[in-house]
Amino acid sequence: MFREFKKNLIFLYTLSTGLILTLIVVLTFLFSLISQENKRQSLFQNHLFTLTSRLQTDNTVTDSYLAEMETLNELIIYIEENGHPLFFPGTYETTKNRDFLLEQAGRQAKKEGIYEDSLPVSSNTLQSSVFRTKGQHHDTWLGSVLVIRTDSGYKKLILLSDESGEHFRILIMGLLFLLADCIGIFLLYLAGRRFVRRASAPLEESYQKQQDFVSAASHELRSPLAVIQANAAAIADAPSEMPRLLSVIQKECDRGSSLIKNLLLLANMDSNHLTIQKENVEIDELLLHLLELYEPVFHAKNSSLLLELPDMVLPRIKADPVLCLQIFTILLDNAAAYGLENSRHPKILLKAEVLQGHVSVSVVDYGAGIPEEEKGRIFDRFYRGDKSRSKKEHFGLGLSIASELARVQGARLRVEDTDGGGSTFIVEFYV
Repeated sequence: MFREFKKNLIFLYTLSTGLILTLIVVLTFLFSLISQENKRQSLFQNHLFTLTSRLQTDNTVTDSYLAEMETLNELIIYIEENGHPLFFPGTYETTKNRDFLLEQAGRQAKKEGIYEDSLPVSSNTLQSSVFRTKGQHHDTWLGSVLVIRTDSGYKKLILLSDESGEHFRILIMGLLFLLADCIGIFLLYLAGRRFVRRASAPLEESYQKQQDFVSAASHELRSPLAVIQANAAAIADAPSEMPRLLSVIQKECDRGSSLIKNLLLLANMDSNHLTIQKENVEIDELLLHLLELYEPVFHAKNSSLLLELPDMVLPRIKADPVLCLQIFTILLDNAAAYGLENSRHPKILLKAEVLQGHVSVSVVDYGAGIPEEEKGRIFDRFYRGDKSRSKKEHFGLGLSIASELARVQGARLRVEDTDGGGSTFIVEFYV
């Protein structure tokens, strides 16, 4: 499910961002074309102005000057005076193509009303627009025709600039822009894949935890139901055992009811529907109450429960007393079930202290402790260090519930090793 979802999300991300990038690249390419066109037009006008100024100020223009200008700037320059062309064969392009191009330029000038005998009337110059024409070899030229009035008559200038190389340059530039666009889209794809993977990781983790939760809940519920079903069937076969079998059924019903109650509590916390009534709580009084409740429990296990309070009066904490009592009850139940196994000292220590702006309540045991690799999982739902799951009265929900109850009150539950061996569960309430 998530694989297809991520594929579709990556595709949509790459498509949308790729289209935007392509639009930017196309606009940039068009802007570059327009900029280059303006640059060519400006350069052509500069050449035209230079030659016009030279013709107006100098009576003679040398062949070497024209040859150098043609060669360096890829131009064809044709000049005639009073209908007689200058004896300048040209140094750029072939003579055959040159004559054809000059003829094409003359035709273009005639379309604009500039003939062989046309003379300027209201000014000293008569100029055609800047036009484009094609040669015999599919070459493209930028051109203009200019007639200049002189004291001895007139001079006619035809200027053509070769643009054939521009097509190749535009093609190369277009390919470079296309390559840049493809590379950009590929990089966007990689970025999108990384972003989608990172963004969907919490969702996948949450979904997997939900699936594991449902699977574990089904497994835990199946156990008491199977026992109830088996004992109910046994009643018909052995009526004399009915009291004992009914007692087993009652215990399993209580066990199932406890599990369902815990599941509903977790569901309410997940949906933020848990009612929290915070008030000023005297933490020392709460711990004394717990001591009275659990002393008989630990005494029955041939152990003891000790309470350690500081000499100073503990500050009040802002919390829900019912939820706090439930947190400490879970921790003490957990200590009674697991903290006394292989214990160096048959006792559990309940300790409170003030540390750096918060009240810390610890439940300390001296048992086998928790392996380092399991510390990050003990607050997961249905996780139990008892791999055999022999303790059927525990479902692996207690520490998960305690952690969530602490979190919804703004407190924090954590675990660390006890000096010399064992585990210490610490609840930190901020004052």
